[in-house]
Amino acid sequence: MAESKKYYWLKLKEDFFDEDTIQWIEEQSNGKEYCLFYLKLCLKSLKADGLLIRNVGNILIPYEAKKLAEITNTDIDTVRVAMELFKKIGLVQMLENGEIYLTQLDNMVGSETSWANKKRLQRTQKDNERTMSLNCPTEIEIEIELEIDKELELELEKPKKQIKHKHGEYNHVLLTDKEYQSLITDFNESLIKEYIKKIDEYIEQYGKKGYKNYNLTIRNWINRDSKGGSNGSTGQNTKTSKGKWTGFKPKQSDNELTAEDRKWAEENLI
Repeated sequence: MAESKKYYWLKLKEDFFDEDTIQWIEEQSNGKEYCLFYLKLCLKSLKADGLLIRNVGNILIPYEAKKLAEITNTDIDTVRVAMELFKKIGLVQMLENGEIYLTQLDNMVGSETSWANKKRLQRTQKDNERTMSLNCPTEIEIEIELEIDKELELELEKPKKQIKHKHGEYNHVLLTDKEYQSLITDFNESLIKEYIKKIDEYIEQYGKKGYKNYNLTIRNWINRDSKGGSNGSTGQNTKTSKGKWTGFKPKQSDNELTAEDRKWAEENLI
């Protein structure tokens, strides 16, 4: 069976242009052009959950101002100024790998599959025919209508697939944005980057297949080392006044693994 095509659209609230953020943008010199450029970026990122990046073969290439101007048919100077404004007020975030993330898009997206669209049109047609008819619907018609409604609801309730992004010099570590943010919140960004580098280089160096769940793997490696794990490090466990993990400094360098280290890692590989 052929895969059902999916349609996306941008939903704007009635008071979209009355919101403080949008009004402030419009108050700027050339502000209306900035708003139009923002809406075009939203449309361009609909299918990717608010993310904008170019996929060239196996390489992810960030969008530069010139390319953004080209795909949105916008003056390049307008693009440069608008992007700085959007980053300043939080409408846009630049992720570590160069992706542009539109932070508010989740609240502005609607979607349905072609199958759901077909059923919706069929239901609309049936409603129109029923309105024009003087006859009351039969029990069979009511049952069919209820079944269509139920199938449509199930189709629209399917959860969105979380996109996993590559991390590390060799792109072995795969994490969703939610997983990455959770790790930073539970530990700290410098510690997470240190362990991403450590795991990424380990897999590259020993030609391993990789891990099934890198979020869990990073947490296990950190917890193991913090308890003075197999690499023999003393592990300095420090916390802030609020009890937030601030990491530790193992004796061993990131690139040096003992035989016991490798054995432990191999047992946790796929």
